[in-house]
Amino acid sequence: MKGDIEKEIRNLTRKNTIPLQYIPKEKLNSICGNANHQGLAAQLALVEYLTIADVLPHIYEQGKTPAILVLDGIEDVRNIGALARSAVWFGIDAIVVSIKRTARINAFAHKASAGAIKDIPICRETSMIKALQYLKESGIKLVAADVTETPNKEVLDFSEPIALIMGSEGKGIVREIRQLADAFVAIPGTGKVESLNVSVAGAVLMYDIFKARNINS
Repeated sequence: MKGDIEKEIRNLTRKNTIPLQYIPKEKLNSICGNANHQGLAAQLALVEYLTIADVLPHIYEQGKTPAILVLDGIEDVRNIGALARSAVWFGIDAIVVSIKRTARINAFAHKASAGAIKDIPICRETSMIKALQYLKESGIKLVAADVTETPNKEVLDFSEPIALIMGSEGKGIVREIRQLADAFVAIPGTGKVESLNVSVAGAVLMYDIFKARNINS
């Protein structure tokens, strides 16, 4: 696809914050099968994407103490699915992802979540920094899971409004987001491996949040 129609599509996707990807013709053929795609195909999302500014006021209106899961650059869709499944199980109110640095939620993520990914609001943000700043201004404490930082010595109060930030599988949490964090948390262990899988670590920490709010309360 070339010429004016390609420029129009490019401008429309940019205007509506729709991810656009250029792929080889062979890949497009495999996606579309026998359909005459004429060089363009659209893939509909399995979930309805929202923004955290849409979701957070409703959480407060319901009288809840917000618990938000923030995924910074998770690239494996199966990890996203597994995290979503744990988030639903432990009563997390919403998941925040980046439109640029996070894998798209597809059938693999849906399968890994056992369908749970449709049971929790997914907030997709054009700027993760602005989304986190909005959360801070709304009274949410930003807690980053990062083995490279020194965990807070004081015991974190998981019963207060909280956003748990999980970093990418390889690089962890980017510097700009670490600088925004109010506190850091790490999971103790033997140290015989470098770290836990992000979906496992997320489940452990989400259980800590659930326990602080529900057990013996």
